[in-house]
Amino acid sequence: MNRPSSTWRRLAIPASLTLVAVWIAAQVAPSRAAESRAHVRLVRLLGEVPDSDRAVLGHTHDLRLRLEHGNVLLLRKGGEFAAVLPIEGVTGGKDSLRYFYYVEHPAFLWVFPGQKDKGLKTVADGGSIVFNRFELKWRSAPGGLGWIYFPDDEASRNMRFSVVSGRTVDEADPKDTKYWIELGSPEASGF
Repeated sequence: MNRPSSTWRRLAIPASLTLVAVWIAAQVAPSRAAESRAHVRLVRLLGEVPDSDRAVLGHTHDLRLRLEHGNVLLLRKGGEFAAVLPIEGVTGGKDSLRYFYYVEHPAFLWVFPGQKDKGLKTVADGGSIVFNRFELKWRSAPGGLGWIYFPDDEASRNMRFSVVSGRTVDEADPKDTKYWIELGSPEASGF
């Protein structure tokens, strides 16, 4: 009589601990997912490029993107992904915006992860934000971090962008982003 009872106890304790661990993991996982998910109303950040800016910046696409604190700009071109995090406006010097960038290069032979580059740079008002194969234009604006403009040239052809919320570029995973706006010829551009 004692033998079946002790066997049941030996199995019941690990089974109970396993069930408790699964229940705790199920309760913790959704809260982490909610923290890492980012939603930004991209339509609120887009604007049409005024003729005055077009005269200063040269040939750009028809839309511009407003930079705001707490947003990360994601870029994609071919198999290369990048994230740009505006940090702060700089006053009293030739440069007027400090930003952090992160680039993930394409995988080598589809198996080995690509090289990763990151850095901190500054840019002058009306200057170019350049890293790796990505180039953007930037203009300051009163009361905010300014606007990003997309040059309309062969180098930026088929570049896509998106915006997610986040305080660091580590929170933004470009490969997990589902909504991209593609820059290209008027016939090829779209969502």
